Amino acid sequence: GMGYVLQRWQALDKRALSRVTLYVLSPALVFYSLVNSELNTSDLGSLVVFTVLVMASMAVIALVSARLLRFSRKETAVLIITVVFVNGGNYGLTLNQLRYGEAGLALAIVYYATSTVLLYSVGIFIASMGRLHWREALKHLFRLPPIYAAVAAILVYYFNIPVPAPLMSAVKIAGQGAIPVMLLVLGMQLADMKGNGEWRLTIPAISLVLLAAPLVAVLVADLVGLQGLARATGIIEASMP
Repeated sequence: GMGYVLQRWQALDKRALSRVTLYVLSPALVFYSLVNSELNTSDLGSLVVFTVLVMASMAVIALVSARLLRFSRKETAVLIITVVFVNGGNYGLTLNQLRYGEAGLALAIVYYATSTVLLYSVGIFIASMGRLHWREALKHLFRLPPIYAAVAAILVYYFNIPVPAPLMSAVKIAGQGAIPVMLLVLGMQLADMKGNGEWRLTIPAISLVLLAAPLVAVLVADLVGLQGLARATGIIEASMP
């Protein structure tokens, strides 16, 4: 709400805030949450597999829906991207943190990090409708600090590598700013929405994301054996709009 009102009042540059989040605050949040979590190898692996399977399943469902609705190639690409890459960041992380605390946030970040990898590789390839070479898509991926933060956090966590206390304190402070700024940016984006929706595309997309995705998430969670908090946070992340 604050972001919405602020944008209507001041019309600020959303891209600058988004870049600050992507390149500084989000990597700090990913690193600190994973290093200080109590994740075990089983939960980590299962959540990664869960994320990939849910997104792949939704891609297939979106593709079949597009064929049945006789969408053009461009409309099909838009539907797939909208249905597969949900708002597991500023919305999903916030919701899981509010509901399950720091433990839930750490698990949700596994889904967020995995989906970010797929978004900036497969997602960019789909958005280009196949015209972008896969090597170019990978170049975009390797420019993302959250990916390196996740890898570094896993190495530090599993090999018990000590991190100097002043550095960890700085990372913690930066990470605590990620979710508030993410929510402000989300409100600012909503404030700048204009024009009428393309209902032929919007209604199927909303229906698949809000109705089909939670059911797919429950089925996949059972398939990969997710239990407890990992199951709850995974399903919430996959069910975001």
